[in-house]
Amino acid sequence: MVNPVDLSVPAGGEPAAFDIEATFEKLCDRSTDVSEESFMTTINSLEPWLVPDIIDFLVAKISGFGKEREPAISLLTKLDAAFIRRKLPDMLQPVINMCTDTSKKVRDLSLKCLEHLVQTNGNSDLDKVIPGLVQALKDPNHTVQAIDDLASCVFVQDVEAPALAVIMPIIRRGLRHKQTEIQRKSCVILDNVCRLVDDPKDLSIAIPEILPLVEYCAENIPKPEAREVAGRALKTILDHYDEKLVLRKWSVEEVTAMIKKHGEPTEHIVKCTKNLCDAYHFEKIDWERVYGAKHLGLCAKVLNDCEVLASPNTIFFEDTEEGQDLYKGEFSLAYGTLTLLRKTRLHLKRNRFYGLLGPNNCGKTTLMRAIDHEQIDGFPKKTELKTLFVEHEIAEREVGEDETGYPIFNTDLSGTDWVEDYCNTVVKVTPAVTKEQAAAAMAEMGFGKDRAADGDMPVTTYSGGWKVKMQLVAAQLINTDLLMLDEPTGHLDVKNIAWLKEWLKSFLAGGGSIITTSHDSEFLQEMCTHVIDFQKKKLVTLKGNLNDFVAKFPEKKSYFVLTNEKVRFVFPEPGSLEGVKSLSKHILKMTGVTFQYPSRDKPTVMDICLEVSRVSRVAVIGPNGAGKSTAIKLLIGE
Repeated sequence: MVNPVDLSVPAGGEPAAFDIEATFEKLCDRSTDVSEESFMTTINSLEPWLVPDIIDFLVAKISGFGKEREPAISLLTKLDAAFIRRKLPDMLQPVINMCTDTSKKVRDLSLKCLEHLVQTNGNSDLDKVIPGLVQALKDPNHTVQAIDDLASCVFVQDVEAPALAVIMPIIRRGLRHKQTEIQRKSCVILDNVCRLVDDPKDLSIAIPEILPLVEYCAENIPKPEAREVAGRALKTILDHYDEKLVLRKWSVEEVTAMIKKHGEPTEHIVKCTKNLCDAYHFEKIDWERVYGAKHLGLCAKVLNDCEVLASPNTIFFEDTEEGQDLYKGEFSLAYGTLTLLRKTRLHLKRNRFYGLLGPNNCGKTTLMRAIDHEQIDGFPKKTELKTLFVEHEIAEREVGEDETGYPIFNTDLSGTDWVEDYCNTVVKVTPAVTKEQAAAAMAEMGFGKDRAADGDMPVTTYSGGWKVKMQLVAAQLINTDLLMLDEPTGHLDVKNIAWLKEWLKSFLAGGGSIITTSHDSEFLQEMCTHVIDFQKKKLVTLKGNLNDFVAKFPEKKSYFVLTNEKVRFVFPEPGSLEGVKSLSKHILKMTGVTFQYPSRDKPTVMDICLEVSRVSRVAVIGPNGAGKSTAIKLLIGE
């Protein structure tokens, strides 16, 4: 712990006349005029990143003897939640210990403090069970009820170190419990919680003690089903926990030496920098406030060094090759309460093809959609950097009303009208795109009366491949800078994949850049100039194609291996149908069916004959726009 004297140095860097040791002694001596209220007023006026040192001072006092314990516990109870949350893993156990003190007043104050600490954990999923958690932390006899409460929780929010500090002591007791069912429930909770841990370093506060208990359960629980549950929990822990990643605590000497590489630090700067690093808090605005206007240059250099040291395994990529920057910055990304990316760096340039990789459900599509919807902090707006996200299922957007007042959506429009609306309404391109220009571009892309898709047909009639082409028309007309595609080859046949590759190469040569997701390894190998990979809530960028990426990260080859680990399709065995005794008797049939969309000059399908029985397993194949979906819809009566 640092020397507590003169902690109240304000952000400007000048020391103030506040000595916490002397002031606290006066508070303990009730004959003086120092009250808890005046003490807290002084603390609340401090630079916030000096408060962690005060918390360390008070925690040390409650673990001592004599008259100092009661005011120390009382002051901790009055501290703001934001201060406490950062130090909760260090504070909780000393306060729990005081809940069984021989002094009734100390016990009562400690229980009140414990309730306050637990409520600051920052995870709203625990709100309903906090009273039970407090009781269990105070008294092990309430462990079973607390385990039941936690088992009933639906965890959806990211779990961070403060919440783990509250949960893990109870889970640890549950794993040691003599009842198999309590051990099983503890493993289920642990499995769910570990999957939602945002930063693997947070697990270091509990897993070293928890891991041997889970291993024991996985090997020795009598019931096979419970052992299997423990085994799953063990696998989840091993997948998410890395013993090399720990919440390190910095020493004053380390921080001082690091700052001295760039300039002469003040005592105020050293103390605040240490606490900022201990909390892994690297928000530029807070660092600049701590350092003050006089030391902004020093601040930038130290902040960069600290970030690198705090994340030693993170690869920071900077594209130093020739090319115009499209974006270079740092951002975070969340989906609801789940953090997908935390303070990650990204550097994009012109004439680059970026393959966007990552495990399923990591946030690849969400990232591209957020860029297109202007939801990434610091990313240029569409007025500065024209972006377009090509999706197979086009998001609906209301564009007007019919004569009855019923809303008209963009997907109700014809392909040509959709392109015109997107260019002029969404991107607001100037000069505006005319319908004639949109129609000509659609024809150039291959749309026409004699083709599988026509620009005058509704968007809803297009196959996935033609929807992609329609959006590429819009990309051409707005002169897109950054084109983003989600599985672009997914709805295309071999001929159209070859066409798409040539189109994208032409787009790159014209000065555009591309970000795409794809499970087509051949496509990525041929097209990529760079690879961007989701790794532990960060984006890792490497120069090269897919083979270069897999050579550096061999384990990532699993991205392109088809498995049923995430999603498994199970087709039920056909049951009996009334009046149908034979498995081979047809239950759906059409003969000589021809269908023509109202806007087409000729039929989409002609003279189709198809029948299906209970033993049929039919695959409908054909080139893009041949009428596969239309034929199936006709068969089932849609």
